[in-house]
Amino acid sequence: MAVLVDEQVSLLKVGQLQRLIQEVVRKEIADFFEHGQELIAESPPIRKIDTVIEKMKATGKYSEEFLGSLEKGMKLSKSFE
Repeated sequence: MAVLVDEQVSLLKVGQLQRLIQEVVRKEIADFFEHGQELIAESPPIRKIDTVIEKMKATGKYSEEFLGSLEKGMKLSKSFE
């Protein structure tokens, strides 16, 4: 009788599960660099505050108070203009 993967994983102890996750992550990273790919750090795109607020307002899900507070916070961020 075949045992499903999720059943096998659920039987692992915490330490065994941590080691499994570490091995998988290490393999993924090694495979990534083995294929000549490189990580490129990029700045997040600059977004227009007015556009974001308009789209959120259009959903009807957010109060004016929340949107005003959000707008103030966005003005403090370098990712919004």
